[in-house]
Amino acid sequence: MSFLTPLYALGLLAIAGPILFHLIQRKPRGEVPFSSLMFLTPTPPRLTRRSRLDNLLLLLLRAAALTLLAFAFARPFWRQAANLDFGNVERQRIAVVIDTSASMRRGNLWPKAKKLAEDAIAACRPADQLALFAFDGSSRPLLSFHESATLDPSRRQAVALAQVERLEPTWGGTQLGQALIDAVAAIEDVADTSEKAGRMPRRIVLISDLQQGSRLEALGGFEWPSDVELDLKTVSDLGTNASLHALADLVETEPAKDTPGRRVGVTNEPGSTREKFQLVRVDSKGVETAKPIDVYVPPGESRVVRLPKPEGDLAPGTLRLKGDAHPFDNTLYSADEHREESTVLYVGKDEPDDSAGLLYYLERVFHNTPRRSVTIRTASPAVALTLESPRSVPLVILTSETTAENARKLHAYEQAGGTVLNVVTTAGKAETLATLLDVAPWEIEEGTVKRDLMLGEIAFDHPIFSALAAAQYNDFTKIHFWKYRRISTDKLKDSRVLARFENGDPAIVEQGVGKGSVIVLASGWNPNDSQLARSSKFVPLMAAILERREARPATQGNHLVHDPVSLPVTEGAAKGLVVRTPGGGTVATAPGSTLFSETDRPGVYTIETTAGARDFAVNLDPMESKTTPLNVETLEQFGCRLANQSNATVDRDHLRQMQNAELEGRQKLWRWLILTAIGILIVETWLAGRQSAPRSTRAEVLAT
Repeated sequence: MSFLTPLYALGLLAIAGPILFHLIQRKPRGEVPFSSLMFLTPTPPRLTRRSRLDNLLLLLLRAAALTLLAFAFARPFWRQAANLDFGNVERQRIAVVIDTSASMRRGNLWPKAKKLAEDAIAACRPADQLALFAFDGSSRPLLSFHESATLDPSRRQAVALAQVERLEPTWGGTQLGQALIDAVAAIEDVADTSEKAGRMPRRIVLISDLQQGSRLEALGGFEWPSDVELDLKTVSDLGTNASLHALADLVETEPAKDTPGRRVGVTNEPGSTREKFQLVRVDSKGVETAKPIDVYVPPGESRVVRLPKPEGDLAPGTLRLKGDAHPFDNTLYSADEHREESTVLYVGKDEPDDSAGLLYYLERVFHNTPRRSVTIRTASPAVALTLESPRSVPLVILTSETTAENARKLHAYEQAGGTVLNVVTTAGKAETLATLLDVAPWEIEEGTVKRDLMLGEIAFDHPIFSALAAAQYNDFTKIHFWKYRRISTDKLKDSRVLARFENGDPAIVEQGVGKGSVIVLASGWNPNDSQLARSSKFVPLMAAILERREARPATQGNHLVHDPVSLPVTEGAAKGLVVRTPGGGTVATAPGSTLFSETDRPGVYTIETTAGARDFAVNLDPMESKTTPLNVETLEQFGCRLANQSNATVDRDHLRQMQNAELEGRQKLWRWLILTAIGILIVETWLAGRQSAPRSTRAEVLAT
């Protein structure tokens, strides 16, 4: 039982009144002298302290009447008897979004997050629309709005709570921006079924540690709806964090034999109470294999440590950081590096030492690294070509017309997944290009250039330009073109223009052919045509064209969780390979598969091939180690409409009070209590009057 005005229950203290009155002693008041007793010795009445109650029935009736009156004024009601109609109560559309990224493994963050999720689900009213999402590097629905609508409200809550109970943090990164966009899309996709549904409040309940490593870039081009509120439920840990991560050698060339070992970075978050750590190598069983290295890192700073190479034939092994309170990001895995060898086939007429030609600059683009070696093989367009698989020869650069047989070979090569970069260096009939694109030949005209041209439109969302999309790299105004050939896109089917000159003519065009593609350049990079080869954009552009269809090779050691890894080219790859995971399980790849994408946890993976086992390491996203809380103003700067927590609490309390008043008004228990109290008082009055009436003595009866 609950009370609408519980303070009136203090009236129960009035019960003490009848009890006290029943305990009051009745002393004689005054004396009446009788002349007949004047010669007797006075004997005063003996007064004893009353320790028992008389007239218990009267006392109980009076106490019961006062109790019922106190309860009546407190206006009681039964909650379990409620059968409210929520049709007139304003409903809400609520999406509960739970962060399951690796940073949620710190301390007791996960139990706190589950408790907040359970509270958010329990706070939903039966008429509310509820959905449940989880996210790390990507978002996934646990209970969609459609599924939720098919469940009874009581069943819906049980299903949602069961989903939360089964949920565990992963090892993925935190794509917070995309997760919020997906939640907004799910809310907006629900069809409104009533006239008032358009005014239904929409709310996203975000449960996260909201750390600075959360990626919010996706929100940059997103317009946040004005009727969707973001309700932040953050969890935090009092401890600080230090992390260990690898440093990529992006421009490292062929290393000498006496070069020191790999570089690693140790970062200590601001506010840390620790600054002394140790780096130690461990084997697959966690046993230390080398003497620890002391590292001093002040709070808020990072240190680069160059590790010595393991002695003898020992593998690089695993590094572990000791001295940190949160071990989730204190392990760095590494594997033996196998050097990938790739070949770029150049089909053209110019000589390597001709500074006016294309080959001269191409040979200076691709640098060998410890992880990959690129060889440029030249071939005359008049000689029959020998083409290997697209995996060993990922790129063919064609700069002149070739024979019909070679054109057919190149067409089959791109159908199998290869990339052909066709640089149109002269005007004329495009027979080879027509064969590559599987269209009829057409005439290519020389473009008209009065002085020079620059690029006017660039598709920075395409893989070959995405690395140059940042503001500090996307300035192409310093690249001038003196000559170009006009490519008619009307002759190309399903093509995409990746860049245009400022006069509107296509500069770079791509068309998919089978599993591969053809990229057409309307101008060369040699000095006679343009300044492209001498610009800072040439090297990353050519590297992107070479690598755009290739995932990171399996021999490269800086994979992150959920990164796709390319499988090695072996004789048994066509039938499928077996990959051993760090957890001890095995995954069989599909026949002919070139990618392995089930890298869902850090560790060393092993690919079983006919040529032997090949290892590759997968590590945690370094952004997960940035555990300093994110300023909520950052979300507001991206346009997110944050919910007012104080107003939400007041609204919930007001709604609860209204529901209680409606319940009490329907039940009206106070009326029955007052009627019962009146009945008790009538009985008490009759009984008290009957007991207090003077009784006639026998002598009086006889006298009458």
